[in-house]
Formats: sequence, structure tokens, C-alpha cells
Amino acid sequence: MFSDQFRRGESDKTKLSGVTGSKIVSTLSDVAWKAFQSVNQRLPEGEAIRPTWAPGPLLKSYERSAPPLGFPRETDSLCPRCVKEVRTAVIDGTTPLESLMNEHPGEIKAQILEENGQVVMRKTCPKHGEFVDVMATDPAFLERIESLFFGRDFKAAEDAHVHKHGTSNIKFGRGAVLTVDLTNRCNMMCNPCFMDANQVGYVHEPTFEDTKAILDRAVSFKPKRQVIILFSGGEPTLSPYYLEAVAYAKKVGFYRILAATNGIRFAEDIEFCKAAKAAGQHGVYLQFDGVGEEKNKHRGVGNLFDVKVRAIENLASVGIKVTLVTTIVNTINNDGIARLLNSPPRTSTRSRLSLSNLFRLPDATKMYRTTSASNSDIRSPA
Repeated sequence: MFSDQFRRGESDKTKLSGVTGSKIVSTLSDVAWKAFQSVNQRLPEGEAIRPTWAPGPLLKSYERSAPPLGFPRETDSLCPRCVKEVRTAVIDGTTPLESLMNEHPGEIKAQILEENGQVVMRKTCPKHGEFVDVMATDPAFLERIESLFFGRDFKAAEDAHVHKHGTSNIKFGRGAVLTVDLTNRCNMMCNPCFMDANQVGYVHEPTFEDTKAILDRAVSFKPKRQVIILFSGGEPTLSPYYLEAVAYAKKVGFYRILAATNGIRFAEDIEFCKAAKAAGQHGVYLQFDGVGEEKNKHRGVGNLFDVKVRAIENLASVGIKVTLVTTIVNTINNDGIARLLNSPPRTSTRSRLSLSNLFRLPDATKMYRTTSASNSDIRSPA
């Protein structure tokens, strides 16, 4: 996608020359790296670096472990229907919350296989039967991506508050993003909605003290690192203490504070944008389904595309960065992704946009994720 974006207007001959040059540079770089590694392995090993935030020296490449990769392989998974049943039982009180810590509700084994030119996950629940999900439509690409895994990092902190939550305990790594849900309320009624906001029959909204406790615990353990805070929901800006939560996250030392938002509040009120920036907000992940009203009308909000553009303008004017997050729904906006990449929304102010986290929904019951990124300087024509 990016080569097409950058090379528009070039002749086929020029494009071919560029591709050939890239391959030559890539080959030379590979040879140089192997030569460097050959020499490096013969030199005396120096002392590993030990950053102040780390519990020990940084691991060398040969010291790092890795989970099982490749396919076929077996992995742990969940029955999607059991998960919903257990969640409902916990909410209505018929199943204690501790069962998620001490038991294995909904857990089943799954097989990752290559079938018919795709990589699929097959799993069978004794109660609900078989489920098959597509993991990749290009097995060679997935194999390549897995081969680039550089190995596990430090073991996660041995604490009782952050990493201890049953079978899914976080065992390795420093982490990057901590998502904090401020509310399950929303000012939209979207289909699809990954959180079923406004549709579960109850309001879940932690108090400000609850949120402060989450943030305090997150900065209290090692390996300490620059953690990004992503306030989410529902629509996080509906929380009565949204600005206070942003300010507190900044106060206790988090490096980046972001929000996953539909943008309505930021479009409505420039003063709110200014207040968010002053509190310490760095950027937003803006839900954005495509260029033009046609690709956004399935959300059920009139003139939603104009709302998105106004949100981008307001946020840019106060210095808050915008990342577009696109949910691709077959027959709705799957034919508009190229336009979004090649012709991003035009705004009246100069802003910086990036596109990432493309979620693909072939139907209402399955979700697959790919990732892309495209940075574009946006300015409307004079």
C-alpha cells in the first residue's frame, strides 16, 4: 500500500528501477549484518546493560526464550459461547468472581493449521461444538512475521495486584499500553461494538478513586517502563472525571496519555479539547470508518463524517495527535480502505494523522485483526 502511495505519478520504468534498487540495498544490508554477527560472536562478551528501570541486565539474544511458533501447533483458547455464559453468571451472582482466578471456565485446546491456503484455528467445546476462525489469508506472510519474534523479555513482576488474574497471567514482558475503561456508557449505539456499550443492561463506571488505584498500582512495580495509558470505554469522555483521570495519569508519571474515542465530545467543544491538552492528553485513537458520509452512516448518526472532521480540526488546533482506527465491515466499507489510505480526510487546519489497527469483520460473530500505518500531513487546498 505504501509503495503505491509514495510512487503515484511515476512511470513503470522508474518504479521498476526503484524496486531493483531496494532489493540491492536489502541484499547488501543482509550480507553486512551477517558479517557483523560473525565478527561479533568471536569477540569477548561484554557486560550486559542494566537500565535503572529494569530488575536485571538486559537479556542477550541467545538468552531469550520463545513460545511455540509455526503451524501446525496446539495452543490454549476459549469457547466464545462459554465466555458469554460465564460473564453473565458472574454479573448475576450465580458464579463467584474468584472462579476466574482459580478455575478454568471456558478454556479449551485449539489447533492452528494451514488449510486451503489459509491459517485457521480449530477448537471444539464439549458443550457448544466446533469453532473455526481464520488467522491469516497468507500463510507465508504469517510465517515470516513469526520468524521475526526476537524472544521474550524479562519475566513479569511477581505482584498480587497487576499480573495475577488466573490462567491468563502475564508472564513475560514490560508491556506498552495499559487500557483503563472509565465507563461502559456511550453516546452512540453502534453495530458492531466491541464492548456492547449501552446494550448490556447495566452501567459500569469505576469511581475516580478506583481509577487512581489502578494507575498507582501500574507504576509501583518493576520492570518499570514508559507505559502508555489508553482511556477507553464505552466513550471515555462521558466519564464525569475524564479530565481528572488524564491529569492524574500525567501526575504519577505516565509517558503518553491517549483516549479511544468516537470524537463527538471533541467535535462539540473546543474548550474541552483545550482542557484535555492542558491536563496532559497526548493523542486520541479516533473511530473512523472511511472518507465520506456513505462509509460512516451505518453508525446511525447523521453527518457523522463531518463530526469526525471537526474533531480532527479541534484536536489538531490544540496539539493533540490523531490516530484513525478503522473497523472494516464487509459490504459496508471494505471497498473504501484504499481511498482512506490514498486520500485522507481534508481539514481546514494542518494536522498529523496516522492510520492503524484495521479490524476486519466478515460477519457479526467473527473478528480478525491486521495492522497498517500511514502518516499523512493533511491540509485543505487553498
